[in-house]
Amino acid sequence: MDPWLYIVLLGLAALMYGWMLPKRGGGKSPEEDLAKNMEVTLEQYMADIGRENDELIDLVTQMKQDHASRLAAMQEQTSELRQRVVELERQDRHSADISQLAAGLVREQIYSGAPVQEAEQNTLVSPLEEHVAIEETAEPQETIRDRYAELFSLHGQGKSLDSIVRQTGMQRGEVQLILQLAEREGQHD
Repeated sequence: MDPWLYIVLLGLAALMYGWMLPKRGGGKSPEEDLAKNMEVTLEQYMADIGRENDELIDLVTQMKQDHASRLAAMQEQTSELRQRVVELERQDRHSADISQLAAGLVREQIYSGAPVQEAEQNTLVSPLEEHVAIEETAEPQETIRDRYAELFSLHGQGKSLDSIVRQTGMQRGEVQLILQLAEREGQHD
């Protein structure tokens, strides 16, 4: 026999063996294997999605718990602050009532001609009345032009606002405010 005939026979035998091989494996076709592989892949994908969903649910639950605890803490702080405000308002009303009573007592004693001892007068006079009394007895205060002589000297020389700011080291708004106050003070004199 010719060598090519051996080759052809060997090729046919391999083909037959290959064609029969899938039948030996249980008779499954390639389409069935592909469908089986797709089912396995989809099951793994669904399991992964389920696991990720569980993780997301846990994360959302944790976030809700954190939010609830923060909200509770903020509500507690708010209630404490409200209590402090109420307490401060009570103290403010109380101190206002006391100063009004003290002022009334001082007026009564002054109008009745009863001598008011200096120690009693200091405890019964409100801070506002003390300030007014101090201003009345104090020597006249120096004017704004006296306090900021350098600024007004530069302004009188016709220097610009920026130049005055650089030379005095003051802020621009501060210089403008002082100049405006001086104008008002000059109008009232």
